Amino acid sequence: MIASTAWKGNPYVIGTPIDDTQMFFGRETLLQFIDDNLRQGARIVLLYGQRRIGKSSVLAQIPNFIEPDQFCFVSFDLQNQGKRMLGEVLHSLALTIVEQLEDEDDLLRDAIQLPSEADLLRDPDQFSYQFLPEVFHHLGCKNLVLLLDEFDVLSNYSSESAIEHFFPYLKSIISIHEKLFIIPAIGRRPEDLQNLISLFKGAPAQEVWLLDDHSARSLITKPAEGLLHFEPEAIQTILDLTSGHPYFTQVVCFSIFGQARARERWTVTQADVEQVVHKAIESSRPGLTWFRDSLPIAERVIFSAVAEAQQQARSNPGLPLQSPLSLLKAYGIVQTASLARAGNRLVEWGFLDALNPAGSSKFPLYQVKVELVRRWLVEAYPLHKEAWELEKLIPEAERLYALAVEQSQMGNHSAALQNYEQVLELNPNHFTAVFEAADAYLELEEFSKAVKLYQRAFKLDALRVQDGLVQSLLDYGRDLIQQGLIDRAREQFTEVLDIEPENAIARKQLEAVQAHIGQRYLAAPIPSRWGN
Repeated sequence: MIASTAWKGNPYVIGTPIDDTQMFFGRETLLQFIDDNLRQGARIVLLYGQRRIGKSSVLAQIPNFIEPDQFCFVSFDLQNQGKRMLGEVLHSLALTIVEQLEDEDDLLRDAIQLPSEADLLRDPDQFSYQFLPEVFHHLGCKNLVLLLDEFDVLSNYSSESAIEHFFPYLKSIISIHEKLFIIPAIGRRPEDLQNLISLFKGAPAQEVWLLDDHSARSLITKPAEGLLHFEPEAIQTILDLTSGHPYFTQVVCFSIFGQARARERWTVTQADVEQVVHKAIESSRPGLTWFRDSLPIAERVIFSAVAEAQQQARSNPGLPLQSPLSLLKAYGIVQTASLARAGNRLVEWGFLDALNPAGSSKFPLYQVKVELVRRWLVEAYPLHKEAWELEKLIPEAERLYALAVEQSQMGNHSAALQNYEQVLELNPNHFTAVFEAADAYLELEEFSKAVKLYQRAFKLDALRVQDGLVQSLLDYGRDLIQQGLIDRAREQFTEVLDIEPENAIARKQLEAVQAHIGQRYLAAPIPSRWGN
């Protein structure tokens, strides 16, 4: 009976690879692709996909799916190997091979001589000419398949780490040992990893992607079958939130099960699903952060802009969905080449869906593919905060900005201002430089330039620059009066009152300007309707 199951543990799995075949759903076509290519002699079969999309679980399922008649599988996680030397990585790999093969043969440790870490640091080739031949001899007619998870993690480190040696080393030993196969899984697209292209050239590759509708529904219902009953509307709401993304589906269902167990109410309604969304976001925050952190800066900003545009459209049903590029403009962000192409790149990488054909509009429309991710982005990375990341886009601009700050602190304001201007030429979205340059122009009484920069900065951070903008507008208005440009002066004082309706100085100046304009109007000759 369902009522007697409250003591049971949560059957949904978060954050760990699924090696239980009973808890793994879908991916049959992908696993068949791997099997076919291995049996056809493909020495490298590449798997790639987003973070948390289920690559590790696919690797864990390969030994369960493929008959062990020709292959022996060894799993090796490279996540913690990035900063290690080649010999250290090879020693860890050799130890893992022995330990996992030993699970099937207790005599293996005595049959294979494991090289020491010191030996491999001194001579990494011992792994190839001494260790591997012993392994192949023990395996007999079987081939060794290395399942390499987090393969691209090595590309995140310096030239002194394993990246500069491990990839070429693998390529060399694959060419030597016909019984060695590898299946690497990477968290980025192959074309984004130039270091790996030569290794993967010509290798069959398959993307690990969202679950199909049938598999996603199975992932929702099967783990808790006999415990939870999902109403059809509840299942559809989960699918709408997760789009078949296995990690986020597990997260939502994990929260649903916990809620049902606490309430001892085992039928899941649509309302129950909506009630766990916030908890699901909290539970998956590390995974969500990792999901976003894999993106370059420009793509992160556009990601947040699309999420915010959708939120605005949902909050104001009468308003059309904005393009992220038009939303950036409203925040004072200058469109650059990297921002212009970021939306289409996010579509290619599966983070966004395009809502109009590519190239059909100057301001293309998108939506975030996974609704749960969109809600998290709005909460954790709103555009007005995420825009600051753009300051990091151009390293040379960052260097010049640091120099300008140093010059300003030494009292050399003219030189500092020149460097702020160069910063903004290189990176027009370096907002700290915008603020500093605006302050410098105000100090130098170049009011028109100060106003222009303050107005732009005000769109992004009104609280920070309001005082500077108001002061520059007042000063610029007075300066325009002295130049006899009364109409333009009125515009400045009017803008001040739009910002600070009770600003007495602006109100007094505006009254004087309007009186002057009125007198000018009265003094003007009245044209005769008869032309004389």
